[in-house]
Amino acid sequence: MQDFPWQKAQWDLIQNQFTLERNPHAILLYGPADLGKREFAERLGERLICKEASISDACGQCSACLLLKAGTHADLRRVSPEDSKLIRIDQIRELNDWSVQTGQHGDRKVAIIYPAEQMNLQAENALLKSLEEPVPGMLFILVSDQPGRLLPTTRSRCQSYAFAAPAESVAVKWLEKNAQETKDLAQALALAGGSPLKVVREIDSEYLDRRELVAKTLDGLIRKNETALAGASKLQNHDAVEVLETLQSLTTDAIIAELEGDESRLTNLDYQAVVLDLGAKVGLHDLFRLSDLILEAIRHLNSNSNPNRQLLVESILVSISRSAPNL
Repeated sequence: MQDFPWQKAQWDLIQNQFTLERNPHAILLYGPADLGKREFAERLGERLICKEASISDACGQCSACLLLKAGTHADLRRVSPEDSKLIRIDQIRELNDWSVQTGQHGDRKVAIIYPAEQMNLQAENALLKSLEEPVPGMLFILVSDQPGRLLPTTRSRCQSYAFAAPAESVAVKWLEKNAQETKDLAQALALAGGSPLKVVREIDSEYLDRRELVAKTLDGLIRKNETALAGASKLQNHDAVEVLETLQSLTTDAIIAELEGDESRLTNLDYQAVVLDLGAKVGLHDLFRLSDLILEAIRHLNSNSNPNRQLLVESILVSISRSAPNL
């Protein structure tokens, strides 16, 4: 399994823990999305279950590693949302029952829970029982993009390891070897919030084309060359969350430009003219109001309430259009 250079400090620290036999029973890997935390958890699980592991990694060849590759090793379990966005109590109860059973292939068992913050309250309380009464050889790895949503009691029972976006130089060097499209990697990295894996997974030419359409739609709205209804119609086949996240990014840049006047800090430097025009025509007060509206719409889309996605996008475009005065 691939390792990532920006994870070396966390990997060395955890390996030292196990080398010294200071074996934790639960760890929490947390930080922004798309930094490879889940891959880190998988790599650690494989390293601990491998029969012939080196100091740093699983061998990849022993019987345990072959079972892991086939996805059939009985002593490694993964728990994620199944039929909804939540991890439910039945999943954790089943995991708890499994955790106290003797391992089928050795003394070590590993459970990976991702995203841990998606446990509902009942599920998290059920997990606490296992965290409070650890079984020798059992390791729970909780992976979270939003650790603040976990109960304080859950966090306190885990050894925590923070992950942060790497320095741009480190990320760009890695992307030069791993990204399919290597044009303007610094801009792509900025769009991905500093997450190299998001660049690889999402920031391709098709994404950039979709982003261009959103930026042009925004430009048309603030110049009064396009109506909100026409703009929403153009964007109706696009992912609503992605559309709103792009609008949010452009709005945030407009706020930065209005507050600080430092255009070098903008994420969307390739659409600097649109950003500056948005700030000039909407004004700082309405930019903050617009930002709040977009964030609330994104939260609504990511909830379990199943909102009308097209109407949400249209409502935001209407708000933008109304915020820009007729000139």
